[in-house]
Order: sequence, then C-alpha cells, then structure tokens
Amino acid sequence: MITELTFAVLKYAFLILLWVFVWVITRSLYKDVAAYSPRKSRARRRKEREVRKQSDSVSAPAQPAAPLAAPRATQSTVAGAGVGGGNGNASPTLLVIIDGPLAGTSVPLNSSVITLGRAASNTVVLDDEFVSSHHARVYPDAASGSWAIEDLHSTNGTVVNQQRISTPTILAPRVPVRIGATTFELR
Repeated sequence: MITELTFAVLKYAFLILLWVFVWVITRSLYKDVAAYSPRKSRARRRKEREVRKQSDSVSAPAQPAAPLAAPRATQSTVAGAGVGGGNGNASPTLLVIIDGPLAGTSVPLNSSVITLGRAASNTVVLDDEFVSSHHARVYPDAASGSWAIEDLHSTNGTVVNQQRISTPTILAPRVPVRIGATTFELR
C-alpha cells in the first residue's frame, strides 16, 4: 500500500506540476499578446529613448513635430528647410521605415504625396490589421515648405513623436511616426 510519506510527496509533486503548467500557459499568452500588439513594451520604448538620446547628443537635436496651425518661424528659417530646395542637410530626401514588417524599406521624397495604408492603391502598402485601408498621407506643405503628415480619419490613429495626431502636422527629420506596427521617419 501507499504510505503517508509517499502520498504527501505525490500530492506536492502534482501541485508543483500544476503551477508550472499555469506559469507556462500565462507566459505563452503574454508572448502572443505582446507579439501582435502595435504598442511596444515599456522596456523596449525606454531602450529606444536611450538610443535616441545618445544619437541626438552626437548629432544635432531633432525638432519636435509642430502642428500646422502653430506660429511659424522667420521666413529665412522656413525657406532653408523647404521641400525641394535649401541646403542638403535640412531637407529630408527619404521616408525610411525603421521598424515593422517593412523595416529597411525607403521611399524617395519628391514633390508628390505619399499615402500609407492597407489598400493596394497606396504608395506604401502596410499589411497590418491595425492599419486602415487609407490610413495617412505624407505631403509637401505649401505654406511652410516642409513635409507634413495627415491622419486620414483612421480607426487606430497615427502617432508622431509619441503623440497621437488629429490635425495635419509638420514632420521634422528623424521624428518617429508610428502607424500600427510600422515606424518610419524622414531622413
């Protein structure tokens, strides 16, 4: 027959096995949710902030995104940061996807509008369930002479420099823009 000691050992071994099973299921669910979430974890965002701060301290600091309705700088500053003219360093020439399924892809910036979304008619097609069919557009703003981004009334929104936008916003070079799981910037 089974002694009391054997029964107690089996009982505690089963209890430990049950808790290991619960832990494995919880970890698996957490990884699945984290993998499909368009929002990055706090640790990853913190790491990216540190890398961005280090690169900003080495290079010139990037200007934060400003709404189109904000007061403009002097005419000489605006003219230098134009879409097609100005010096080569001030005017971005590429839209570069830095994170997401299309990471490493770049689209040249000319004077035409760049549309982003799931539909095949977009300039940049993002195959992501968190992206609307016509999600956003990046275009040269005639008033400021800079590039601007506009959210096209998407469901999940467009995030510029960690701020969700609702109005057309001027895009400075190296300012991260997140649409679904994709992050891009102008360079």
